[in-house]
Amino acid sequence: MARYKWLPVIQEELCTACNACVEACGPKCLEIGNESYAVLTNPDICGSEEHCIAPCPEECIQMQWVECEGNTARGKWKFEDA
Repeated sequence: MARYKWLPVIQEELCTACNACVEACGPKCLEIGNESYAVLTNPDICGSEEHCIAPCPEECIQMQWVECEGNTARGKWKFEDA
């Protein structure tokens, strides 16, 4: 069974590394990486709350269902038969 989690996906080419999403992320699962754009470094602790989207001045973050492993008690999950 495939497991999908509702996670922020960053369009790297649009991100200016302004840090607004990192500051808005309560669980601290986003960071500005060495590549100079935001990176979801810890998807397991993401609560799927979408707080990172609104502060982004470049509108480069969208929520998507991403195939993922981890603690299904945290965040929004859906399961599909393979």
